[in-house]
This record gives sequence, structure tokens and C-alpha cells, in this order.
Amino acid sequence: MNNKSIKDFFQKNAVSFIVPLIMLIVGLFFVFFPGSAISITVKVVGIAFVIVGAVMACTLLAAYSPITLSIAIVLVAFGIICIAFPGVIAAFIVKAIGVMVLINSAIRIHDAYMVKGRSDHFVQYIINDIITLVLGIVLVAIPLDIASTLVMIIGVIMIILGISNIITVIRVYRDGRYIDDGSDVVWEE
Repeated sequence: MNNKSIKDFFQKNAVSFIVPLIMLIVGLFFVFFPGSAISITVKVVGIAFVIVGAVMACTLLAAYSPITLSIAIVLVAFGIICIAFPGVIAAFIVKAIGVMVLINSAIRIHDAYMVKGRSDHFVQYIINDIITLVLGIVLVAIPLDIASTLVMIIGVIMIILGISNIITVIRVYRDGRYIDDGSDVVWEE
């Protein structure tokens, strides 16, 4: 690409870079500040609960329905708790997920034993369920450490996807033949 085509490229594709750049920035934030990312996510969810609860409380339906008003009050209260104590809420949510994984894996191990002798895949089922059981134990035992690691992994994936999307935008522009019809760039037929 020469200078004119680089300028033309950025003029026509500036919008295409918004999402990949946001993915890169968020991915880098997740990789370098995983604890803060968890805290900010819980706070954003808390703000959403407060807004939804406040809007719900202000509706005409809440004026006539005590159940709707009660739900709105609970949403606002839970939102305020999320904003005030994001670390505690994040730890609680991860532990709750760990307990659900433990219960599910225990049921799956029982189900696997029920098909013992009737299925050739019994060992595969048991190994899968034991790995799931260990994951549940880890989530219950050290939730925020694991949550931070998962946030870092998600950050790396977002960085890879952001770079991949930027490369795709560049390749599509370079390899494609475009017609500028004045309103948008379209493929030449």
C-alpha cells in the first residue's frame, strides 16, 4: 500500500478498528490487572442492578403491585451491595459456581456408575467427572486466585481475537477489489 492507499484505508475502515481495539485494551487490562477487572465487572453489574431496580420502582406497575416494588427494592439493594463489596460478591459467586460444579459432578459420577458394564466409555465418563470434581473443589477452596487466572486467560484470548480481527480488516482491504459508491464500500461483482 502506498501513502494514498494507507490514508484511504484508514478513512474507509476506521470504524472496523473500533471493536478490535476495544478488545485489545480490555484484554490487556484483564491480563495486567485481573483483580481489578473482577472488581470493576462486579461494580458494573451492581450499577446495572441499581438502574434496573430504580426504573422498575418508578413504573406505574410498581405503584399497583407490591411484588414488583419488592423486586425493585431487592435489585437496588443487591446493586448497592455489589458496588460496596465487589470482592466479597465475586468470591461468593465463584464459590457458588464451585458448589454447583461439585454437585453436578457427584451426580454425573453416580450416573456413570449406573452404566458400568453396559457402556464401553465408562472409564472416559469417570475421568471426565473426576476432573470436573477437582475443578469444583478448586473453585470452592481458592476462588479468587482461580478467578484471576481465568480473567487473565480471557484477556489473552481477547488480545488474540483483537489482533486477528485487525489482521482480517487489513487483509480484506488489501485482497478485495472495492467500488466506492459514495455511501459505503461494497464488493465489486
